[in-house]
Amino acid sequence: MMKTVKGGSNRFAALPARDVKPVQMSHLQQRFELAPRSELAETVADRVNEVLAEHEAASGAARLQPGELLVEIDGITKPIPLLTPQWSQKLAGGFKVSAVRRHLEYEQLQVCLELEEGFDLEQLWRWTDQKELVGRRGGKEFLPAEPLDVETLEVSPRPLEDIAFPDAVLEPVISYLTQEYGCKPALARAMAERAAQIRQWCCPGVKELKPGQVVWLVYSTRRSKRGQGRLLVPVVLTLLTLEEQTLELTNRADLKQLKIQQIERITAEAWQQDGVLTMLDLEWLLSLNGASLRQLLNAYQESFGVILPTAGTVLDMGRTLTHKTIVVEMSLEGLSTQQIARRIFHTPEAVDNYLRLFDRVLVLRYFGMPPHLMRQVTGHSMALIKEHLALADKHFPSEKDLVDYLANRGVELEKAQ
Repeated sequence: MMKTVKGGSNRFAALPARDVKPVQMSHLQQRFELAPRSELAETVADRVNEVLAEHEAASGAARLQPGELLVEIDGITKPIPLLTPQWSQKLAGGFKVSAVRRHLEYEQLQVCLELEEGFDLEQLWRWTDQKELVGRRGGKEFLPAEPLDVETLEVSPRPLEDIAFPDAVLEPVISYLTQEYGCKPALARAMAERAAQIRQWCCPGVKELKPGQVVWLVYSTRRSKRGQGRLLVPVVLTLLTLEEQTLELTNRADLKQLKIQQIERITAEAWQQDGVLTMLDLEWLLSLNGASLRQLLNAYQESFGVILPTAGTVLDMGRTLTHKTIVVEMSLEGLSTQQIARRIFHTPEAVDNYLRLFDRVLVLRYFGMPPHLMRQVTGHSMALIKEHLALADKHFPSEKDLVDYLANRGVELEKAQ
């Protein structure tokens, strides 16, 4: 029997929402303005998933589920589970991470043994847990000579609207919704088609992926409607290239080098598909603990001045330094808007907005407004106001320094009479 972890908040509590059906429901609720936990949205998702599963079974179409990694053994491709809805529920319920990983490892091994008798754990670890292959310390240099050129990445967003399927497949669902829920035929069709598109979006065909790629559900970088939660979107990540799958790892530095390559690649790939990975995503996908992951991210940033796009740096989720403050620091160091945007994976418009907020805080500071009123005037958190004020104290020790900076930014100040 697996033990649960007692006490404290559970950082895995949101994992069960990262499944196809909850994603379908959340998208339907926002698009059609349905109530939270809508019975109609749940019914649409259930019915659509049922008819599509039957259609795929009849046609022989093979798809990857979110959380599955595509591997190749003896020329045959097969998905193995890195995380499943069942084990997401267990983690959210408090089961120990190590126990869940061991159970998943057993499931992964069984899939591989079906394709190759004698397949062993060491072969599996090349895909799932490379630290188990490294037996000794040694080596110091692990950072690449240059940061990743994102133009070399081959992934791109899979537009939801471009996904099509035979109309006849959804007719039973449309008929059920009109008869049992009284939906108008046009509305029933629109909801069924959207739910079907989202399912196919989240579950790409096996032929769409390469060995070493995984389907993962992440937070969208696109803003939702005011007052609504941020939606989850699927991304295809190249967890391992073909070369990395056969890489010889002789010491800890080799392992760190591999992990850096994986981190910079999959964070950039997620970003290019309008999503961002959380620290928890990275820990799970890369089989790293939080301390090791933060060490690698900090070393990369210090070496190249590039902030890799994660939920903590793009969406201000988690305990990382807000990207709004990082933007200001880079601007004060002399970087242009375009340079900053490239380094933090933001749009130039977003960078300019962050700098204008800093300008407003400086103006309010110049006129002696207390921080709690600055928070009300700007509409931003007290924590962010304090971060900006700390930057002001650091970079503008005198009033003249502050006035000169704002003048260069096109802001003319004049004391009230």
